[in-house]
Amino acid sequence: MKALAIIAALVVPALAQAQSFEALAEGATTVSRLDDIVWAFTGACTAGDDLHQRQCRLVRDKRQKALAGAILLVDGETAALELTKWSPQKRSLGITVTSCIRCAGIEVEGKKWLVIGAGAPARFEGQRLRTHVLHDSTQTFADEASATAWTKSLERARVQYIVKVGDKPKWNANGKEGLAFEVLGYRVIAPCDGSIVASSPPSSMTSPDKKLCSGATVVADPSPVGPRPEKLPDALSGVMIKQAMKPVMDAANACYARYKVTGRAKLVMTIDNEGKVVEYVQEGEFVGTPTATCIDTAVKRVTFPRTQKPRTKVGFPIVLQ
Repeated sequence: MKALAIIAALVVPALAQAQSFEALAEGATTVSRLDDIVWAFTGACTAGDDLHQRQCRLVRDKRQKALAGAILLVDGETAALELTKWSPQKRSLGITVTSCIRCAGIEVEGKKWLVIGAGAPARFEGQRLRTHVLHDSTQTFADEASATAWTKSLERARVQYIVKVGDKPKWNANGKEGLAFEVLGYRVIAPCDGSIVASSPPSSMTSPDKKLCSGATVVADPSPVGPRPEKLPDALSGVMIKQAMKPVMDAANACYARYKVTGRAKLVMTIDNEGKVVEYVQEGEFVGTPTATCIDTAVKRVTFPRTQKPRTKVGFPIVLQ
């Protein structure tokens, strides 16, 4: 019989959590031409004769079906990184990263489609598209000249997103149309030295790209007044819990494959704001069996994303049958 692990329905959208951007990217497909992805959801297939159009629609629909739920690594626009002017009073400038994946648009069959991150409805300030803010912090510098040089060095910064494609990503607002993908992770890379300007999850430095470098490398002021840490989520979401508990689900399935014991368990956990399980008890039919021991051992190794909520109590059911 096949093991089936069933989890509670805790449904709150959130950024996927991972130990690093690189680890999250391992499960993503790198996309060199975002145009091809956009075409799969927007192609009209009206060119050519009837046979050509039918073939076009078959290819489009097959591609669209294959993309539903796909995790992709895509390059965004440098414009997604917004830097304010240096403030002499605060000796700093502001750093904002938006989910503007392709706010300049991608043209498909003569029509422009705007590509953004999901999380907030698309809105316009005049003709300017405003999207969901992913990062907001400040960076200090010793003087205005250093701040200006640093800003110039980021004129061609590389912005990358890890996104998940939904079943119906199309949107319409203010007479404009586009696609919205769920942002699972992002990072902004300084081309001159490969340092990371902002990222979630955390990212390691990359190799410099001198072709994109617009100025000399500038070291920011290491003052303790420097970048604010990114705001932690208010509480654990269903997505966060599901991903953190995946190793436990895998262990439960492995236990079933070994011992062939069916039954139900409920894992009652209290999780602190650092993501540690501070209280845990297993209830149900496996208590006192080797299967329970397998599950308990896996729970001991689980860590959850950090949040602002001091304590979170979770009841996580597992059914093996």
